[in-house]
Amino acid sequence: MILGREREQQRLADLVRGTRQGRSGSVVLRGPAGIGKSALLDDVAHTVPPDVRVLRVVGVESEVELCCAGLHQVLRPLLPRLDRLPDPQAEAIRAAFGLGSAPVDRFLVSLAGLTLLSDACEEAPVAVLVDDAHRLDPASADALAFIARRIEAERLVMIFAARDGCGRFDAPGLPELALGPLPPDAAEKLLSRTASEAVRAVRQRLLREAEGNPLALCELPTALTAEQLRGSTPLPEHLPLNTRLQQIYLDRTARLSDGHSDALLLAAIEHDGDLTVILDASDDRDAATADLYAAAAAGLIDLDEQRVRFRHPLVRSALYQAAPVRTRHAAHHALARGLAADDERRVWHLAAATMGADDTVADLLALCADRSRRAGGVVTAGRALRRAAAFATTPRARARWLIDAAGCAWEASDPAHALPLLDEAETLVSEPALRARSARVRGTVIHAGGNPALACRTLLDGARLVLDGDAGLAEELLVLAARSAWVANRPEELGRIAALLARTRSSTGWVPDHFRAQLAYLGGLSCDAAPRGDSPAYLPRATADRAPLWYCTADARPWMWPPAFLPHLMGDTESALDALQRAVASLRKNGALGALPLSVLPLVSLQLITGQWTAATAHATEALLPADETGQRAAAADLRAALAWIAAARGEGDRCRELAEQALDFAVPQGIASTAALTYWALGLNALAEGKASGAARLLREVTTPGAQGEHFMMSWLVLPDLVEAYVRAGQPELARSALEQWERCAAPANVPALHTTWQRCRALLAANDAADSLFAAALTADAPSVFEAGRTHLHYGEWLRRARRIKPARDHLHQALKSFQAAGAAPWADMALCELRAAGEQVEEPAPGPGDAPHRLTPRELEIVRLAAQGMSNSAIAARLFLSPRTVGHHLYKVFPKLGITSRHQLRAVRLEVAERPSSVRT
Repeated sequence: MILGREREQQRLADLVRGTRQGRSGSVVLRGPAGIGKSALLDDVAHTVPPDVRVLRVVGVESEVELCCAGLHQVLRPLLPRLDRLPDPQAEAIRAAFGLGSAPVDRFLVSLAGLTLLSDACEEAPVAVLVDDAHRLDPASADALAFIARRIEAERLVMIFAARDGCGRFDAPGLPELALGPLPPDAAEKLLSRTASEAVRAVRQRLLREAEGNPLALCELPTALTAEQLRGSTPLPEHLPLNTRLQQIYLDRTARLSDGHSDALLLAAIEHDGDLTVILDASDDRDAATADLYAAAAAGLIDLDEQRVRFRHPLVRSALYQAAPVRTRHAAHHALARGLAADDERRVWHLAAATMGADDTVADLLALCADRSRRAGGVVTAGRALRRAAAFATTPRARARWLIDAAGCAWEASDPAHALPLLDEAETLVSEPALRARSARVRGTVIHAGGNPALACRTLLDGARLVLDGDAGLAEELLVLAARSAWVANRPEELGRIAALLARTRSSTGWVPDHFRAQLAYLGGLSCDAAPRGDSPAYLPRATADRAPLWYCTADARPWMWPPAFLPHLMGDTESALDALQRAVASLRKNGALGALPLSVLPLVSLQLITGQWTAATAHATEALLPADETGQRAAAADLRAALAWIAAARGEGDRCRELAEQALDFAVPQGIASTAALTYWALGLNALAEGKASGAARLLREVTTPGAQGEHFMMSWLVLPDLVEAYVRAGQPELARSALEQWERCAAPANVPALHTTWQRCRALLAANDAADSLFAAALTADAPSVFEAGRTHLHYGEWLRRARRIKPARDHLHQALKSFQAAGAAPWADMALCELRAAGEQVEEPAPGPGDAPHRLTPRELEIVRLAAQGMSNSAIAARLFLSPRTVGHHLYKVFPKLGITSRHQLRAVRLEVAERPSSVRT
């Protein structure tokens, strides 16, 4: 019976019972060592209803280097179901568990685990109990947290127990239940059970020292002699507590037998308690067997014919830490001798038993790292590389492995460890190639951390080192530097990058000529400067069969394209959209969830401009979770800015301001100009939607004014038309003309087809009556970038015609505007069109919401599920695409049918989910 934990027991019992009603849930029990986390898990295991299946896993310190060891404990009973998984998921699990050799992404392994558990829940509810989660190997910890964040309707509960302060199981996004000290009355009752013979003074001392820690209350009395408990012998000045409880376990093991063998130490070191391996490594099997029996009788371990399991992990730690170094080394050597040559455990044991430099061990660790990295275990790979560097006999080899380890740390979203590794590596060598490789990792880390200007300088310095020695590496560094320069609003840096690119050309040729020329052109631009050449039409375009190469190849590098809006402005919108969609689809197919945020950004930006708001919302929302999970804060801020813009266009003002605040809080202090510009544009658009023209102008000026927080030399090309409109609506025509002149200077919109609609519309807003009519007509004959922009032109034209008392044509254009805004889901602008129609004397009723408008009342996740289901995809295929379980997909579809006014899946095809198939060419 557990004392003092009634509240916690009730919460856990409610979670488990909820699985029988089709609900899912998760919680992380947190507290210091010995606070009772394991006892609560045991209580859950013993009290679950008989129809709930229990899967248990215990994190083990010695397994922390073994990729997916903990996940294997959970999923091992479910492996007979492996053939029911989609092939990529099944292959990923096989590779992760050593049953296959195909390289996999860690997120695909996590998704396979989710699918396996969801499949098991079809037969019966499942409770996954994870003890000592802070001792899980990183790959397992990430996978299990990934699963817990995505369970909704699987009939699955996941309960984790993790120690405070270790920082090895953060599990962001999961609810937590903190375990504090036992109440005084419960602590006294527990001590009465364990030290009934203790006198009052001793009891008070033990209560005071234990501070409500159940393990201390149970174990401290066992370390005292009978005389001490009775008070006849004084207690020592310092009683062991918390971490000092390890000594208690050592005392208990020491009393097992005189001159006991090394069996317990071997068991503490052996990664999964394999009894055969332990006994084979022992010098005396009979003595080892006897000691293990004695340890089991003393309650230290559980023992069966195959496994040794320690009752508490502190026993394992205490045994290892107390053993002399020579004894530890001998134990590791003994275990290594009994393991196969291709067993990774053998490598780790050899490393633990080796003192001083040893290139053989270093090479073995490097090979181990390579296998782990290909299997998605980048954290384990990084640790192996760090160990390899420590064993290396030459500074060059050590530096190379430290740089590779830093790359692994970055891939694992652990920049805090990446940068010190690079610092150490750079002190070892001056070789240009290695320093350039270090600059590539350092620049990427700095960029993702939110300092694109410094990242650009770092990457440029690295590229200069290898311009004449390694053209391929130099080009990659320069393209990465261009991305940073774009984000930081540094056109002059783009000019320098273009000059350096002109000096190098790798044999792979993956940087196309048009990109080199575009960088050279962009290097001469600023927010208020005339473009170099006659117009932006001088920018060389990618042909239909030569879209930017990193969009299309299996290498899939869409994140390397710096200016997300450039393909649109140069007339390559459709080819860029197609290429980006294929690249992102390839990443999803391979389960590369960690690569999605930076890859989705250019796709979301183009969909935003071209009016594909439903798709952009779904993509941005999908990518936001892994961006937050993997620490890609700059990408997360950019995604929030894009979502804020769409919220503004749809009239969701509160959501726009909330997202914008989150984006600006990170982007402005870090100097991420492109994100700040998009966010201020969103806020300005929102102010226009709310009829606050002066406020809109103030916000939009942040993008177009040199030195302002959101200034960006090329984003201003898209923002200035809205600034012109804001000034016109605010009754400030002179400022509007100044903004139009600035736009014509920096963007030359007369020669950019994608800007024709907005340019002619802005000119019409400021023109005299006779000229305005023809300018509005010219704006309507141009290819509008989206239905939304076409609707805005009809709205302004209708307003102008009504003021000119040309009522009938005014009504025609206002009706067209209303139709466009309703199709786009731009509710505020639809309201403006309705008001203008009423002012034109037409009685117009508010349109009743129908199935076509329903998508805008769905959550982003529901929207994406409905879109994919409408394409005929099965629940399993949708689950694999969105990193969910099939059961969760079915649950969402069940909820959205009433919202859509339909009753069956085949009716989804009739629901309008997007505004246009080819939004880049909207002719009205």
